[in-house]
Amino acid sequence: MENKTEQYREKLAKLKDLPLVEKNIRVAGIVTEYVERKHPKIQLIVVGGLSVEYYTTGQYATVDIDFVATSHEQIMESLVELGFERQGKDSYLKELQVSVEIPDNHLEGSYEKVRDVLTDDGCIVHMISPEDIFCDRLRALVHWKEKEQLKWMTKLYEGNELDQDYIYSRLIGIKEKEVADVFFNTIKEQNK
Repeated sequence: MENKTEQYREKLAKLKDLPLVEKNIRVAGIVTEYVERKHPKIQLIVVGGLSVEYYTTGQYATVDIDFVATSHEQIMESLVELGFERQGKDSYLKELQVSVEIPDNHLEGSYEKVRDVLTDDGCIVHMISPEDIFCDRLRALVHWKEKEQLKWMTKLYEGNELDQDYIYSRLIGIKEKEVADVFFNTIKEQNK
């Protein structure tokens, strides 16, 4: 794998001058391919800001890549092999100014709805579904009063065909469902 490691490091180095939006998805693809080839039982799933960035076609920008996966320590060791520096529970690739975080070992959402995205490098990125990231943004709006999430919920809705029945099945409590009702009814009224 030593020879292969150098090839992956070279692939990463070639991304240095790319715009942030394009760079992040391609770094995610290279990291995913490297880790999953080295550890076939690990599946990295992109969540958080990069998934919003992807599903809103670059309208959202993030400076880090969040993966959900088991075997945190094996992933961190693989990132170090690729040239990342360990910073606590996260890793940072200085040359590309990219940070990788593994905030959880379990996906808050459906593994069956995870989408595979092909990058320009021919790598596959496993991406949380737009419905699950919509629910995540709705929860941030409801529970943490992050009003800017309404904008991203709208962009997610506009750019993707969302399965509303699935979204409602994932919502917890009356408040989340009320906010979803208001959101979808408002969109419906605006589209008339």
